[in-house]
Amino acid sequence: MSPSLPLSWRMKRLYVRFMLAFLGHGLAKACGTDRVIRQEIASLPEGFTFSMGVMPSGPSLCMKKDNGQLKAVSNHNKKPDVDIQFKHLGHAFGTLSFQEGTAEAFARERMVVDGDIPASMKLVRCFERLEVLTLPKLIARRIMRYYPAITLKEKLAGALQIYLGVIKGFVVGVVK
Repeated sequence: MSPSLPLSWRMKRLYVRFMLAFLGHGLAKACGTDRVIRQEIASLPEGFTFSMGVMPSGPSLCMKKDNGQLKAVSNHNKKPDVDIQFKHLGHAFGTLSFQEGTAEAFARERMVVDGDIPASMKLVRCFERLEVLTLPKLIARRIMRYYPAITLKEKLAGALQIYLGVIKGFVVGVVK
């Protein structure tokens, strides 16, 4: 990044990059620990790929279903089955900082979805479930269309497993 860019823009870019990595590690961990996310991912075909990023060449996340689990991949040689792109860094920041929900951002045309639409809806349900498990209820309710009934035990156990998986993912990623 060029030092001539405003500090606020550089901080937003860094935050979006971190949150996309968090989503990737969190979703990968939740595939193995949360029954709702596991069911959604199970219905996707083996080898399914998706990416989420910021246009035109901002931070991005790429994932692939391998052996029934979603795994982050550095890059893939083919067009992803679902490609979700935020039109601008500010739009990505607004959504990933929980100022606006994913469905609202899509409705306001802040992102573009290319590819398998039914599969993209499964991914949105996975992202929303991840929000339910990892965010405080006060924040999650504000950005979601519908907040599902979930016991405190289920929420705390899910959040703990996901956060530990994310931390492990970041540590292993740094050690590599």
